[in-house]
Amino acid sequence: MKEFKLIAANIFFIYVFSTTAIAQKKITKQHLLWTRYSLKLKISNNYQIRQELEERTYWFPWRQHQFVSRTFAERKLGKGWNTGVGFTYFIQSLPHDPEIKNFNNRTELRPQLEITYKQQLSEKIILHHRYWSEFRFFEQPNHSFKFGNNRTRYKFEIRYFPSKDLTLKAFEEIHINIGKNIVNNVFDQNRYGTSIQYIPFKNLGFELGYLNWFQQRKSGTEYYNRQIVRLTIHHIINLKNN
Repeated sequence: MKEFKLIAANIFFIYVFSTTAIAQKKITKQHLLWTRYSLKLKISNNYQIRQELEERTYWFPWRQHQFVSRTFAERKLGKGWNTGVGFTYFIQSLPHDPEIKNFNNRTELRPQLEITYKQQLSEKIILHHRYWSEFRFFEQPNHSFKFGNNRTRYKFEIRYFPSKDLTLKAFEEIHINIGKNIVNNVFDQNRYGTSIQYIPFKNLGFELGYLNWFQQRKSGTEYYNRQIVRLTIHHIINLKNN
């Protein structure tokens, strides 16, 4: 019963923030394609390294939007709990307008902390909770880096396994900005989506998904509403058996 109360509270928390944001009017709509390579390097029963490389581009018209390289060292704590520390190298092409071809790249560095909790509701249904804390360092005009703010993220995902090789997913994630420089956009963004993952081989699989990315801009009154198709290649290397 306590677990279900926790789930209900988390869903209500997401709903309040997402509906508050959507109530605003000035929205820019964009269409993007994300292509990702996701590697899991299993070191032992309790430790693994995760590496993600993702290219994010506008579709209409085509232009680079962002590039993400994310590395995590993860440890199992037991009873469904995991923890991890990571680092993200992030490049975004500015301004956020695909019609502008003369753009500049800006780099951001993000040390990260992670806590995850996996709830086994039945043989075929799992609830997955993920908490991230990101420390954001932004590139300056002289190419040094300056701390900007902390961003806290909570992701709630339900996973359904109709067969051994197939997984259906649905999720929602909220991002909250924390810091003295944050004035109007404490609510940073909300993401929700669904995907289908197919693992036909022992160490290789594929995932096709859709997600909606609703983001508040610094003004506090302007928003991006991004429709995204995401393609992922999943790769697992098991060192513990070698």
